[in-house]
Amino acid sequence: MLKVIRRNASAAWVKFIFVAIVIVFVFWGMGGLVREQKAQFVARVNQDTIAPADYYRAYNNLLRLYQDIYKDNFRPELMKALDLKGKALDQLIRVYLMRQEAHRLGLSVSDAEVREAIAHVPAFQQNGAFSKDLYLRVLRSNRITPGEYEESKEEELLVDKLQNLILGGVNVSEAEVRDRYRLDNEQVNLRFLKFDNATFASQVQLTDQDLQTYFEKNRENFREPEKVRIEYVSFDAEKFAGQAPVSDAEVKTYYDEHAAEYEKPEEVHARHILFRLAPEPTADEKAKVRTRAEEVLAKLKAGADFATLAKQYSEDASAAQGGDLGTFGRGKMVPPFEAAAFTLAPGQISDLVESEFGFHIIKVEGKEAARTQTLDEVRPQIVAKVTQEKTRALASDRADAARVKVAGGATLAAVAEANGLSVAAPPPFGQHDAIAGIGRNADITKAAFASAAGDVGPVIDTPTGFVLFRVAERLPSHVPELTAIRDRVEIAARNERAAALAKSAAESALAELQKQPDLDAVAKAQRLTVEETGAFPRSATSIPKIGALPDLRKAAFQLTTEKPVAPAVYPVMGGAVVVALKEGIPADDAKFSGEKDTLMKQAEDRAKSQVLEQFFNALIARASIQRNDDFLAAVADTGRELDAGGPRRR
Repeated sequence: MLKVIRRNASAAWVKFIFVAIVIVFVFWGMGGLVREQKAQFVARVNQDTIAPADYYRAYNNLLRLYQDIYKDNFRPELMKALDLKGKALDQLIRVYLMRQEAHRLGLSVSDAEVREAIAHVPAFQQNGAFSKDLYLRVLRSNRITPGEYEESKEEELLVDKLQNLILGGVNVSEAEVRDRYRLDNEQVNLRFLKFDNATFASQVQLTDQDLQTYFEKNRENFREPEKVRIEYVSFDAEKFAGQAPVSDAEVKTYYDEHAAEYEKPEEVHARHILFRLAPEPTADEKAKVRTRAEEVLAKLKAGADFATLAKQYSEDASAAQGGDLGTFGRGKMVPPFEAAAFTLAPGQISDLVESEFGFHIIKVEGKEAARTQTLDEVRPQIVAKVTQEKTRALASDRADAARVKVAGGATLAAVAEANGLSVAAPPPFGQHDAIAGIGRNADITKAAFASAAGDVGPVIDTPTGFVLFRVAERLPSHVPELTAIRDRVEIAARNERAAALAKSAAESALAELQKQPDLDAVAKAQRLTVEETGAFPRSATSIPKIGALPDLRKAAFQLTTEKPVAPAVYPVMGGAVVVALKEGIPADDAKFSGEKDTLMKQAEDRAKSQVLEQFFNALIARASIQRNDDFLAAVADTGRELDAGGPRRR
């Protein structure tokens, strides 16, 4: 499912499903939503209070969900764009409002309904039946008590009942879906002529007066931004490596203070044979797969080689390696698989284990108990870390001392020489430029532009060490004299004239086409080559070989064999184009028949999403909601889970 979400992230039907998943994740582990009435609150929703503990759980569950979805792409910039701390609160508010409305309407959930729902959760099933032992093990591994989970399941079912009530009358007709399918899958193929600016450049003759006139008209296009010129000394930490020896006592102290970093959790080395189930198998399909799995299990119990049978029968990518999954810790596999793997002893083979993927047979090859690495094992990396810390500290101290001396009248050259370093003098740079020898550094740039000529800036921390600089000169923004930038002005003026000539030629060609839509005849007269875009759909953001032209994309799907010529000349990179329809390609109705069920489901999901959003907006409009902005401001999106004391590593 997560792969499907990643692949179709922009689709409305996926967004509907994703909201449902998020709501489940918000509920997971949230027992007693309003029982914790503390002085500190995250938000108040009508009569209910969202407590910090509930917010932390919702945030952590969302964090794990997005980490599972985006994997290695879950980077700081993505976290910032997702705004997890705001999203977690928004989802909690949504849940509270939906729950309150459910109670207002008299909806309720019985204990029997909760028990039945839990019994049907695949993560708690073994051999197709609910396993209380597995249920408790899964909850323990996720640090959730049965009471918490059952209360959260009750809240989830209550909101489900409300949603079912709201969405009960939502349906879409086959005619609507077919029309939408035809609209989405219709394609066009265009023919076009491109009039290149470069072709007309040789026709442009420019006098000195032309250049002067162009320059005066476009002076601001040639304005140079404000710049500064600095001199700096870089106190790179590596330059001080020989001056920062690390003693055994320092290594031992670091090890003791960071012992938690060297804890290795329990790990298991396992193989498996997977018999895949369809996403929503029928009872008959499931029984057939189970029978096949039981036959292979019987062979294993009779002494057959596990790796050999894995290569022969497993439907997982690991089959080629004899089912070998390597070594893994807790939290890496789906709960039923993890529970079985960590229960088995080395050499043991499991019974059938059912997960969302199908039936597994698991063999544990080896286990490594949780332990703390010894000092000798980690000594080299500790020495490297302590050396890095000491050299950076020494570089920082030297840079700070040098700044005091320069501020007192010493030269940069003198303090550089005293430390065995040298002064660098890069060319002037603007606020958005890289600094020669340093690269882009927002802190240095900001400090330099905040300083007057002759001022000594603050010591700036960089990835490699510390930089001490002095502003040597400030250069105000200005427009250079024409004589200084004549070549630039001439190129710009020539390009403008050439573009005008290209556009004029294209307009003449368009006029001819509107009289007689023969693109080949016009191409021959203009000595141009007719090009084709190739087929593209209405949803294309860019027209092949032409570019992102919304006006042309819209016009393209209005062209007909009777009126095949696009109504305007369209500017493109380096020129202009005139366009005519080659062919319109209708949607494949036969393909629609094969995809009808999926398309109907997606259309229904879109409709439900709209209805739910309208309903929720109505609840918001009449609700009293108070957010604790101070609390939210103190929450940092660090990529780590939160607890009452702030972020913590998983």
